[in-house]
Amino acid sequence: MKKTEKIKKKMNDYMYDHLFLRKSLSNAWTFILSVVAAFLFAFAFTCFVTPAEGSGEMTLVTGGVSGLSQNIIQIVRLCGASVDTYTLQSILYFAINIPILIFGFICVGKKFTVYTIINVVLTSVFISLFPQVGFSQPIQEADVISGSMLTRTLFAGLCIGTSAAIAFKGNFSCGGMDVITYYFSLRRSTSVGQYMILINGIIITLYAIILFAGNPSDYPTAIFSILFSITEIIVSSMIIDAINTRNKKVQIELISSSDYLSDVLLAYFPHGATVLEGKGAYSGSSRKVIYMIVSANEIKQVADVARKVDPNVFVSAIPLEQVYGNFFIKPVE
Repeated sequence: MKKTEKIKKKMNDYMYDHLFLRKSLSNAWTFILSVVAAFLFAFAFTCFVTPAEGSGEMTLVTGGVSGLSQNIIQIVRLCGASVDTYTLQSILYFAINIPILIFGFICVGKKFTVYTIINVVLTSVFISLFPQVGFSQPIQEADVISGSMLTRTLFAGLCIGTSAAIAFKGNFSCGGMDVITYYFSLRRSTSVGQYMILINGIIITLYAIILFAGNPSDYPTAIFSILFSITEIIVSSMIIDAINTRNKKVQIELISSSDYLSDVLLAYFPHGATVLEGKGAYSGSSRKVIYMIVSANEIKQVADVARKVDPNVFVSAIPLEQVYGNFFIKPVE
């Protein structure tokens, strides 16, 4: 274990001494994440969201910009026009994202927007490419997928949620409403999933209304499209909030005999702390009781730092629903 820590420390020291290499590796890693996220979203859309041609199954509504694109395509079809679903979806997905990406560039961050643009472009390409090369059709027609709306819904939610979570982990997004929900989650310092459910619920309802307007006698299809699509969005939102821990807050309580542990913690983490005087019930010796609020992804780091100062420190963590007041979150670049 000590040998592993020494190697890790040497690598960290080397990276800090070579800033250009560190930034290059960071950008390369973010680019790989953007490719993976784009692939997963396009995979979900072409294989699970959209049914096999001529199967007669209903299309799931993904919400966000892709859901808006689906609404527009449905309106175009109601007008009697014959369109290539994947090609038009790819074009609309890119076009609608343009003003939202401008908003992200101004209000969220430049690096965030650059990698979001890369993700959006790749997603558009993959959505158009997968059906053309015959990648999605065998999966659509597989026995486990064909004729099973629930399976399609769960798989779509799994892939789309993982795609968005990977993007948020890399400090970029999958574009569209993700940019807006990411903006509000940073400003309000709360989870992303709840904003996505609200916005996407509106888009799904609109899609159902369009379906009903096109064929009022087939109202069950409109109802089921809402139910299955909401299920998909709930699954994806749960996965996003489970993986994306940036905006989750945790209260950490540390009980230690060290007089300077709080100073060390403040030097390592950009959060305040409250120190109380305590006494051990069994030993009767004095103790420092330290309270800190940190992001969920900082818990292990806090515990590791505390143990280096005081190997006998007692650490407990309690998840929090919301925090009011000044809480520092590293800004998105």
